[in-house]
Parts: sequence; C-alpha cells; structure tokens
Amino acid sequence: MELLSIILSGLLTLVSPVGVVFDNIAERDIRSALHSAEELEVRLDNSPNYFLFAGKVERLRFAGRGLYLTPDIRIESFEVETDPIEVDLDRLNEEDESGVPLFLQEPLQGAFRLVLTEEDMNRALRSAPFIEELGEAGIGAIPETEDETIAQRFRIVNPEVDFLGNNRIRVQVEIQDLRDEEQVTIAVETGLEVVGGTQLRAIDTQITINGEEAPSRLENLVVNLVERVFNLKKFEENGLLARFLDFTITGERLELTAFARVEDPEWFYEPRE
Repeated sequence: MELLSIILSGLLTLVSPVGVVFDNIAERDIRSALHSAEELEVRLDNSPNYFLFAGKVERLRFAGRGLYLTPDIRIESFEVETDPIEVDLDRLNEEDESGVPLFLQEPLQGAFRLVLTEEDMNRALRSAPFIEELGEAGIGAIPETEDETIAQRFRIVNPEVDFLGNNRIRVQVEIQDLRDEEQVTIAVETGLEVVGGTQLRAIDTQITINGEEAPSRLENLVVNLVERVFNLKKFEENGLLARFLDFTITGERLELTAFARVEDPEWFYEPRE
C-alpha cells in the first residue's frame, strides 16, 4: 500500500494553475517520491479539462515498471485506475509537506494490478530491513520463554523464495541460534487461495526441518500467520475497504489484482501496525 500512498500524494500539485501539462506534473511528483523508476506514465482524464481547476479528476491512470521503493525493493509492474476524484482545493493549498492532506471531498476508489518477480522478491528478502521485519513477524509470533524472548535467541538468515506455479510457493530460511551459532533449515511449501475476496489462505502446506517432516503445530503456526497478515478485513475499521480480484503465481511471477476504496484519507498517513 505504500505505493498507493505515493501516487495519491502526487495529486498535491495536480490542480495548481500552472502552465504545464498536468500529466507531467503528476509523473514528476511520483517519480521524485520513488528511489527510481525504469518506466512510469500518468494519465489524467477530464472532459472538459478546466474541471481540473475545480479540483475534479474524471479518472487517474498510472502505469509503472521497474519501480524501486528502495535500492533493494523493486516492483516489476504496478498499474492503478481510479474512479472520479474530487479535491478540496482550499484545504489542499493550506497544507504543507509535513501536514496531513485531508483534501478528498469524496471517497477514493479504484483497482490496481501488482506484479512481483521471484528475483525481485529474493533481493528484497535478503535486505537487512526486510530480514529484521521478517524476524519480528515470524519468530516474534512464538511465545516468550521465561528467561528471554525467542527473538533475542534466534535470527533468520538466508531467506529464499521459489515460485512453483499453480499458486504454490516455497520459502526456505535458516534459523540461527545466537548462543552456539548452530542453525537449522526450515522449508515451507504451500498453496495460496483467495477466500471471500478478503483473505489469502495457505492450503496443502508442507514443512520440513533439515529435510525432516516438521511437527503439525509448526504448520498451524504458518497457516495462522498467513491468515493474520493477508486479511484485508482488518483495515476496514480504519476506513479502507479492499478486495482481492485475482491472485496468480506462475513459475516466474506473482500477479495480484485488487479493488480498494478509501473512506477516510487519514488511512494513508496515520501510522498502522
């Protein structure tokens, strides 16, 4: 969702009465918010065009390829198409870069398509910030011991993902014991399916530890983790309605199409867990 936030923030200068093409302004602002982009195109549709000066956009279309959020996090492609947007120009002009721009007159809604490659996912997984976050999400989900937390004792290293096709994925990590430097290799192979448009669920999950079948409680931990992380309904109370429209994993890429409706613009800017 960070990329959606960047695109929405690009609207801040779209309706300023300046003598340049609006599409170019939007592209410039979005590009400046990214680390880099191989290809990026923004299209603002309005008929007549002077409606832009009233804060109205009939449709916003965005398409990008090779989008780098950071030097290690690359998105193969990302496309967005919105329904009409109406902006409060007075509120927009009052905001500065540090403010929370609550400038939407009506809820914002549209569809987006995201494509990630196996190569890009592995590069992101091996970056230091991602490994730290992965440890907090995975090891941090295990209950604490009496004398120390599991997260203090163990560290995740060398994560790797393989796209297997047919909506199946294989993830392998090494868990290193910081006390004696011993480590075990855990491999998780699972299918993923969309349930009710709001949930990704792990199915037919197989887990091995150093090549041996893992206890069933570890499988339950993985299934519960997937359900907790990829549950779109948890965002609804904060003003975001989202639904999975399509989810496909081939041997080389993951493709996700979804619909999102932002009821409360603060969702983009307030800290979220």
